[in-house]
Amino acid sequence: MRCSKEDNDKNEIKQKIVTAALTLFMERGIKEVKMDDIASFISVSKRTIYELFDDKEVLIAESLKHHQKIMKRRAGEIIRKATDTFDVILQLYGLYFEQIKNTNRNFFTDLDRYPELHTRRKKRDKSNSKRFIAWMEKGRKEGFFREDADFQILAYILKRDLELIMTTAKQGKESELSRYTPEELGRLLIIFYLRGIATSKGEEKIEQFLKKD
Repeated sequence: MRCSKEDNDKNEIKQKIVTAALTLFMERGIKEVKMDDIASFISVSKRTIYELFDDKEVLIAESLKHHQKIMKRRAGEIIRKATDTFDVILQLYGLYFEQIKNTNRNFFTDLDRYPELHTRRKKRDKSNSKRFIAWMEKGRKEGFFREDADFQILAYILKRDLELIMTTAKQGKESELSRYTPEELGRLLIIFYLRGIATSKGEEKIEQFLKKD
């Protein structure tokens, strides 16, 4: 069934709104962005936004889906171009911290104000942990990680520390972590955790990765 020009125009405007909302949410945090801000950012009426999205929570959900598609595409590119499994792990790790660097930390805490979105995020995190463990197991078979490494525990610790980085040190407030950039914290996590379970072969890959920065 063909889409009419009206449907195409509607979908184009909807995508434009979703993209703009995601940009503003990540720059300022969700709570700080009003529907008026989004309307002004792309020069559409607020009425147009509400005709396409029932409320702000629906728009947030659509923005998160859009972001996930972007990340999935970029992750796919990394996997296709990677030289080996450890290269995939390190490059995906770098992609993750790039997102943290470019996102207002209030964005992550603001999501907790929406129970349904928070639940979806938890499910997504659980799925990501399974994929992470699968890549680590593959890396062990290729000789990059020690045989006695427990990836379940590593995944739990990394998740806990990453959440701490994302939610601590809200912008404008001082804390022990606010003195460090996401890049610095990311490097420390690589040094503390990945290097701790790496074989000599894996350590060589880590050193090469760190020297690129």
